[in-house]
Amino acid sequence: MLPLRLKLTALLTCGFLLLTACQAIPPAAEPLPSPSSTPELAPTRAVPTKTAPSLSVEQTPSVIPQISNYASLDEDLSDEIDWFILIKDADSGENLFERNPEAAFTPASMIKIPTAMAVMSILEDQGRSLEDLNNVGIGDRNFTKLLEAMVVHSEESATDMLEYFARGENRLRKKLDAWGLTDTRYDPRVSTATDLITALELLHQGKALNPENTAFLLDLMGTYTENDHILLGKLNKELPECVFLNKRGTLLNPTIAADMGILTCGERSWYLVVAGTPAAESKATFEDIQAFIESFALAFARLVKPSLR
Repeated sequence: MLPLRLKLTALLTCGFLLLTACQAIPPAAEPLPSPSSTPELAPTRAVPTKTAPSLSVEQTPSVIPQISNYASLDEDLSDEIDWFILIKDADSGENLFERNPEAAFTPASMIKIPTAMAVMSILEDQGRSLEDLNNVGIGDRNFTKLLEAMVVHSEESATDMLEYFARGENRLRKKLDAWGLTDTRYDPRVSTATDLITALELLHQGKALNPENTAFLLDLMGTYTENDHILLGKLNKELPECVFLNKRGTLLNPTIAADMGILTCGERSWYLVVAGTPAAESKATFEDIQAFIESFALAFARLVKPSLR
């Protein structure tokens, strides 16, 4: 057996070692990092900053990149052609590019959009619902069929009937004036790029027609036709992630090629009106104007593409 003095010494030594070990263990409120922690990515104490760093576009996809070089579109236009152009940012309301936006010109079939809007608004005033348009009409065709024939197929007989209906009691003129389309007229048919952009804006924003009729007319503008690849229709191929709702206008006498529509790419939208006619003493042909409008559309698509990434 060990002497009593040695036993006491051993007991005191064990007690001292236990006390030292307990003091070395950190408090529960500050646990040790797990073995998988990486000090560089998860420091024990983060130092707060007073000012958050500015975020780049890549870090914040919701930020819409701005396009500043619309003036470069001039390079795709010919001086041999009189141009009537207006491009407007649907979100900011800013006019981005223009050529003679207030000058009157022959809009050809593009005038059928404000005509359709006026007809449908008049029918709304009469208490007609969209469903009712299947049951009432002119002659042997209901209003649904007539509107489709005018907007989708550019049928002139349907256009004449709808225009005649709208003119009754000067309702057509009153509607256009109320919408600010004071330069859009029918004897002869003339309009301006500004008036046509205004019509697109009112339609797109639901300020001219009730929601049902707005959707119906926009759907007609978006209905596929065999010539959707020409003029501003080039946007459909170049920007497949976007939607382009449009109405073309073409004439040979007087010679004019034109297109207008609403381009929507995700959260962004633009209103476009582009029309051209040979300048005085010019030998420009319909095919020339068409080619320049298509080149213009491709140039616009190149400007838009980077902002969609």
